Amino acid sequence: MVLIIGGGIVGLTTAYNIALQSDCKITIIEQGYVGSGASTRNAGHFRVHFWAPENIRFAVESSKRLMQFTSKNGLDPEIHYGGYLWLLFAEEQVKAYNESNNESWTKMGVPGKFLQPKEVSEEYPYLNVEGVIAGFQGPQNGKLNPNIITLGYYKKCKEMGVKFLTYTKAEKLVLENGKVTGVQTNRGFIEAKKVLVAAGAWSGELFKTANIDLPLEPERKEIGVTEPIKYFLDPFVISMKNNAYVGQMLRGEVIGSIEYPIVKGLVPLTNTLDWCHAYAKAVSEMIPLTKHLMFLRSWAGYYAITPDHSHILGREPAWPENLHVATGFSGHGLMMAPLAGELMAKNILNDEVDELMKPFLPTRFKEGTLLHETMKIG
Repeated sequence: MVLIIGGGIVGLTTAYNIALQSDCKITIIEQGYVGSGASTRNAGHFRVHFWAPENIRFAVESSKRLMQFTSKNGLDPEIHYGGYLWLLFAEEQVKAYNESNNESWTKMGVPGKFLQPKEVSEEYPYLNVEGVIAGFQGPQNGKLNPNIITLGYYKKCKEMGVKFLTYTKAEKLVLENGKVTGVQTNRGFIEAKKVLVAAGAWSGELFKTANIDLPLEPERKEIGVTEPIKYFLDPFVISMKNNAYVGQMLRGEVIGSIEYPIVKGLVPLTNTLDWCHAYAKAVSEMIPLTKHLMFLRSWAGYYAITPDHSHILGREPAWPENLHVATGFSGHGLMMAPLAGELMAKNILNDEVDELMKPFLPTRFKEGTLLHETMKIG
């Protein structure tokens, strides 16, 4: 049996792909309800523009699989290519985006477009361009409904015989003779031939029970939506002045956040007035017409952050046999999950390490071959 710890989008896509490729028994255990973590507590957008070529390639391939979602799952995830728009405030920012556009994005088939401040105002008259020296458009990026994506994979897994144990917390990885033999949970021991830890921000704590130090640090993130208004905001706008971001869902809610305050660790998932004040100030400066919008609700979730802001897939040879990991997406889990699940299924079933997966092996931290990724939004 394959036991997957974590009922989020990564665990679901992996289980789905394992079920497609084999008839082995699969069980997913989840400490809450399916999708109760970051899979449904996010801004609902996807992109292909990253700094590291390895992440660009991964995101491009994963987005292709997102586009196939409806044909395979029969649900409409409300995918809309509104694009991303980065507002740049310094010459070094323009230089960095120009270099990536010429050296990476264009060569990989996802070129962007630079706009002068006047062009930004003409195309997006609701934006305040004071201090902006350029805008960068990424038209290949867009928005989707994360709840439908998660639901679609969950329904398919159920149809294919995947067993779900919700409100079942994994407490300890159980080892015997250099192999993982199962997991001790709050509801008893579960035996398994292979174990995948896809528990997001909680993955590091679980690996500690096997005396493995996984380079992973949770960060609490806060986000909120306003009352719905007439649709006007097509791109997802990111201000490089303060790393605030804002978009609008297709039903009219304005959604966004700002990287403040930075709170590390598995702290309580609460919202703060500090965040609310900083975000409201930033978004009202960016888009003045939002100044008098009412907050509908706000919530918090975790990013699972790695030292190079890139995910960890696979296993290390020195680990106990049959132990695998898929975590550390650093805020990019929803968009990377369709490909990550496909590659992890091959890795778990056949020990296959796809070329797209190699850069993300956990061995990179000891080998010093970290990815050069700093484009983490939020």
